[in-house]
Amino acid sequence: MKKSIITLSTVLGLSSTLLAGGVSATSQDIRAFVLPSDTMSLKLSYNRANDAIDFLNINDAADPLVPYSALGDSSGMDLSVGYGIHPFISLYYNIQALNIHYAGGEVKNIKNDLYARVNFYDVPHYSFDDFSMDIGYVRNASDDFNNLSDLSDNSYYIRLLLGSRFSSSLLNFYTGFKYSSINTAINNIDAGRNEKSLMLGISHTIEFSRFILDSRYEYSRIFDRESTLSENKSNSVFDINLAYAYHDSLLFFIGTTIMFNQFNGLIPYLYNSQTQVAFDKTYSYAKLGFVYNFDFQKDRKTPLSFADTSCQKKESTTLFSFFGW
Repeated sequence: MKKSIITLSTVLGLSSTLLAGGVSATSQDIRAFVLPSDTMSLKLSYNRANDAIDFLNINDAADPLVPYSALGDSSGMDLSVGYGIHPFISLYYNIQALNIHYAGGEVKNIKNDLYARVNFYDVPHYSFDDFSMDIGYVRNASDDFNNLSDLSDNSYYIRLLLGSRFSSSLLNFYTGFKYSSINTAINNIDAGRNEKSLMLGISHTIEFSRFILDSRYEYSRIFDRESTLSENKSNSVFDINLAYAYHDSLLFFIGTTIMFNQFNGLIPYLYNSQTQVAFDKTYSYAKLGFVYNFDFQKDRKTPLSFADTSCQKKESTTLFSFFGW
């Protein structure tokens, strides 16, 4: 199954490269570039996982007789807002509400993610155009159910990003560190812990006509867990979205997020001594949504195209006008 996922992502990546002509806006926000000053991006998506839409048979099925065998169906919403407060600083806030069948019950997780991006380097005519840093805080929390209580975690993270702009694509590399404090009680016994993780990732956005293929891969390695909780120490996440730019400010997208070890490290409190045996399973959910860009500079002229910068690369179309370049 994992081999088939890698094959699918490779085919999509090659196909998009062959069809590339110009580029359009994207649902991806893990990149080195900041938003233009006084602009705001709004992203809304509906997420769902069940057998009916798992046509590639990616998800490992849960055994109804074994509560901790794997995660079951899920559904929920994502809302993301980004705002450019300075030519070199952007703020982002993401909230996700996701209902997940888990451990014989249903987790109603609320995820709040707030981070600031500071751009230190913006020289378009070099191989890497931009260097930025994200500093963020993320909290996951759910109501108690069954024998589990105090379901929450709080994490602080830092992420370094390198980005490059091409005539019809964006390429970004990033690495980061996260510290998490997990609160959980099992049968009223404290099972809280702290853990750390390192991440490496790459994201790629490419346009063909007014269609956009947006892909991302991230590998994370978790350490400083107790020896009794070390069965699954890593995770790999693929994020693939196909979008259509209706105009320079609005795009609609469909996509999927695929995790090789379920939500390991992503929603830390889901992982505990009872559920860790299930976290070697693949899990994915489909998503459908839109992105809209607001420009609050009333006297601003038509956004600059990519060719108006000093990098002297071939002019692109929608993607770069979406970001005000």
